[in-house]
Amino acid sequence: MSSVESTDLNATLSELFETICDRRDRPNEGSYTAKLFAGGDNKILKKIGEEAAEVVMACKDDAPDEIAGEVADLFYHALVAMAHHNVGLDDVYRKLQERRR
Repeated sequence: MSSVESTDLNATLSELFETICDRRDRPNEGSYTAKLFAGGDNKILKKIGEEAAEVVMACKDDAPDEIAGEVADLFYHALVAMAHHNVGLDDVYRKLQERRR
């Protein structure tokens, strides 16, 4: 396990999500995120599928550093999908808390 504090992780995820939402609301020419939004669900969801497959393969290969990188990519693309559909991090956190009970 990592020694990174959970508050740091939450802040990183929140900051990334804010940046993604900013790219959605104020597209920046040349921004990969803006290009994903311009491609809509087809482009965003295709990337989620690709990244999920890459996570599976990294796990199959038992490659921890690769797993971390691929999961980071999957998280990023999932956040883009969430922003595209106006789903916030709080919505996800709430669902996770409900499922812990």
